[in-house]
Amino acid sequence: MRDFDAAQEQRFFDIFKKYYDLEKDAGKQHNPANYSLDRMYPLAALVGNPEKRFKIIHVAGTKGKGTTCHFMSALLSSCGKRVGLFTSPHLSTVRERFQIDNELVSYETLITASEELVKAVDEAGLKPSLFELFTVMALKIFADAGVEYVVFETGIGGRLDATNYVQPALTVIVPISFDHMALLGNTIEEIAGEKAGILKSGVPLVLSRQSFPAAEETILKRAQEVGSPVRWPVNDDMVTPFAKPRWAPYLRENFATALSAIYQLGLTPDCEKLRIPQLRARCEEIRHEPLVVLDAAHNGDSMSRLVEAMNKLYPNIHFTVVLGIVKGKDAHGIVTALKNLNGEFILTNPHTGKGSDLEKLAAEMKEAGLDVRGIIPQLTKKEQLPTAVPLLFTGSFFTALIGEEFFD
Repeated sequence: MRDFDAAQEQRFFDIFKKYYDLEKDAGKQHNPANYSLDRMYPLAALVGNPEKRFKIIHVAGTKGKGTTCHFMSALLSSCGKRVGLFTSPHLSTVRERFQIDNELVSYETLITASEELVKAVDEAGLKPSLFELFTVMALKIFADAGVEYVVFETGIGGRLDATNYVQPALTVIVPISFDHMALLGNTIEEIAGEKAGILKSGVPLVLSRQSFPAAEETILKRAQEVGSPVRWPVNDDMVTPFAKPRWAPYLRENFATALSAIYQLGLTPDCEKLRIPQLRARCEEIRHEPLVVLDAAHNGDSMSRLVEAMNKLYPNIHFTVVLGIVKGKDAHGIVTALKNLNGEFILTNPHTGKGSDLEKLAAEMKEAGLDVRGIIPQLTKKEQLPTAVPLLFTGSFFTALIGEEFFD
């Protein structure tokens, strides 16, 4: 796996052993009682409030957060700025969550920072969650490294997310759709309201074009209430000088949002210096012959965008789709979107401790009349899959990771 050292990874997580909670427990993850900003302020003060030492771009939304964050980080680097990047979850190594100048922070730095933070937290008697510890530790590492900007992705939602204790220079909201409904609400208005909780008075918002008009209306209303000026993504023709060939349409849209954010900061990216990051499991072709594609689409809207991209980039190709979703995701919406893809399906469990909805997924596939060629609950080796056929691994980051383990 990429940039992964099993011994160092274990050493890192052993430091946080008693703090494992929301990262591993889907039940806790979707319980609103576990979310509050009250724990963040004393935690940040404990390490000297590092969030005050640089400009923060705070990013929320349902789909495209990670990609947009990576694009912004690369664009800031092309402007000659030193930049920190905090995202979640990670696919192979925890180092993916903590990056400086688009490079993974070293295990040595992470382990030293972890030991110091946990020691201080224990001595102070604080009781943070694992994600809260990661959030503050990232900012402390970035401050110690002397970054000028931090691209800061929310974990879940926005209003009560651990990242929302900061005062950003700019906020960004990417497209919103149905996800984490047990925590964020059952309507698009409720979900958008939670995401719009990152807006701050006088702080500009770059708002991506929304798939649901009600989401856009909710965010614009909140922006007006708090006094947050709204900016829109640049036109697609402004993306072309920067874009790679064969980008999926949704990647171009994410880049347009990122580019608009950089312009809003008063900076001008340099095409010649821009280094587009490798976009893990975002319509990622990791093998050409036979064809293997990974995508982390995990709700109905993102799956619709993936199907659109696959039909455009790979017309007339019949895929075997390895599909697995995490517990609590919108199985019906995902399956509905997949009706428009030229393919047959193998269902499996994602490789994650967060739980799987394989039974529900199988029922939805049967109801939709899609061509399910097999159900493999424990998919552990590529020999379990058909050979010499185009493969698409999707439904979750953790299903995409199966394809990466087998073929990359």
